[in-house]
Amino acid sequence: MVRKLFKNPKNHFVLMTLALMLAIVPVQAAFAAEEYLYMLPNEHSVTGDFVWISKGDSVYYEWLNDGSIHGVGFGVYYFDGSSKLISNKTAGSGNGGAWALFTAPYTGNYFLKANCGGAGQTGCVGSGFIRY
Repeated sequence: MVRKLFKNPKNHFVLMTLALMLAIVPVQAAFAAEEYLYMLPNEHSVTGDFVWISKGDSVYYEWLNDGSIHGVGFGVYYFDGSSKLISNKTAGSGNGGAWALFTAPYTGNYFLKANCGGAGQTGCVGSGFIRY
């Protein structure tokens, strides 16, 4: 059947189009941007830089602890003059981690924020990123 597919000249256009599509998809994925965020043991809260995301874009974010005493709550916020939590998760203490994926509900500035444990606690070490 494969030989028959290649021998028919009418199928060459379809095969070339398929090959081109398969080549383009990985290139598009390679252009996804990321913004990283790090937390040191003496910090309670860390906030990442703004990233511009368009409505409807897929947004992936994650956090991984590196021997944290407490769990780390982290999330992605939308900023339009005030901060609005869009999605959040908790990474367990020790070497816990978590991630999530959502579709951006607005076009504009987003940022990743992480908090160590409860009110004012420190002793968390880890990093995370937002990919868009």
